[in-house]
Amino acid sequence: MASEPILRITVLLLVAQIPFESAYTWLGLTNLQWTFVLVAVSGAPILVKNWKLLASDRLVQAAALFISIQWMAAAFAPKFHTNAVKGAIRFTVGLAILVLFRCLTDRGPLYRIWAIASGLAAAYALADYAGLGVPWFFRDQEFYLGQVRRLSGSFEYPNTAAAYYAVSLPLVYWSSLRSLLKWVIIFMLWTALILTFSQGALVAVVLVLLAGGWQAALKMLGTGVAAYAILIPLNPYMFERIQSPAQNPTGAEYKIPWNKLHQQPGVADQIPIEIRNTGISTWRPAGLWHVGIAYRWLDTETEKFSDAPVLVTALPHNVSAGHSADVLVRFRTPPVPGKYLLAIELFSRDFDWFSRTGVRPALILADIEPSGAREVGVADLSSWYQRDEDERALTASVNRASLWRAALEMFKAHPFGVGPDNYRLQYGKYLGARRWDTHVYSNNLYLEILTGSGILGLAAFALMLATLRWRLEAGPLILAVFLVHGIVDVFLMTTPIYFAFWISLANVFPSSQRRGIRSA
Repeated sequence: MASEPILRITVLLLVAQIPFESAYTWLGLTNLQWTFVLVAVSGAPILVKNWKLLASDRLVQAAALFISIQWMAAAFAPKFHTNAVKGAIRFTVGLAILVLFRCLTDRGPLYRIWAIASGLAAAYALADYAGLGVPWFFRDQEFYLGQVRRLSGSFEYPNTAAAYYAVSLPLVYWSSLRSLLKWVIIFMLWTALILTFSQGALVAVVLVLLAGGWQAALKMLGTGVAAYAILIPLNPYMFERIQSPAQNPTGAEYKIPWNKLHQQPGVADQIPIEIRNTGISTWRPAGLWHVGIAYRWLDTETEKFSDAPVLVTALPHNVSAGHSADVLVRFRTPPVPGKYLLAIELFSRDFDWFSRTGVRPALILADIEPSGAREVGVADLSSWYQRDEDERALTASVNRASLWRAALEMFKAHPFGVGPDNYRLQYGKYLGARRWDTHVYSNNLYLEILTGSGILGLAAFALMLATLRWRLEAGPLILAVFLVHGIVDVFLMTTPIYFAFWISLANVFPSSQRRGIRSA
């Protein structure tokens, strides 16, 4: 079949890019999504030729039923129809990936490329964690567990990275790579996975490895224990859940002479600040791990940060633990008049703000007006400092028990679903919150499907899994990790992981059925 080599090339490009989806888009699509478009275009002729065999494939039939129910749930969603349709489109892309990969007759290079890509992703993640990466290319912020930064690598979020590393571990072990290269990649994957601090991913991969056979489990888990043992002396504070350190690695205190400002828009200004290092790490004004001072403007009416360019102030010298520095911080007022909150604080790397580790910034209430002279004063800003502690005012509690309780209440109210991907837009009201983080999912794959498409959607998903034939090979093992991890997390709307899910799903059936497609 002349068009299959082209499809195979584009498929390999897609698999290689799964762990390297950029945060930047072109015409609304990321590099990974555009590669899928190439796969779909190159595979269209093969789909046309094999449509009869695909239509008789039990897995494809079950998957098509599952997708149809997603569209029904989107059509009858009580609210947020547009978002539900977007969710249904993502599921449809998954079905397209399934049928396209089912048409491939030579799957040998596919998992080999995946194994190599996972090794490169883990190597980059470790380099990035050491300060040698380009995090801005993949995400706009870092994430912390208390005072410890979680590894995200080339992914947008640590849990996404953890999910990819976890499903890649058994794949690499059963791959055809040379032994030395295989174990180097496995060690790097374990190290990166541990640094994500994703307990769900760790437990999932351990359980699947144990189920896959004691010989493989002992080798794999031994490598993981070795990686864990090496990491402890390098950074004992990353295990602060187990060892409560007497002092935080990162800490700062700010002293400012005034916290109220009346100023004109778009003008340069400055404020003297005394900054004390209350952590244990030395702040350096230059180098790979340098620390600087900058600011953000929060519009108090819209509660959104201004995207105007900021001025960066460098530290005058190294500031070691327990010492202070006097800094004249420069800033520029927003070009649009209004009432703002100016947050001034330290950052490392690419505007990795110290406040993300729990360090409170210096706050200044600003009235930006085109008329009037500059005035400074002192105001009571305790309500702003305490605001992040008032969960019911800003966000609902996001522990898993609350999220699962909200999911069950949502299902009771809408037994046929609120629409794909709509849980995150509605869970807060079931917890009595006025506002909540709409990027938070239910933290359970099965509850997410249940709330999105109701009992019919969950039943169709179960039917799809029931058609599979489980074996000790890459496809089923990837799925097993995904499904176990799904008990405590959700990735069906996360492009890299749901791509990986549908690709592995296409490789579970016996090879005899795949040869049947080629005979067409």
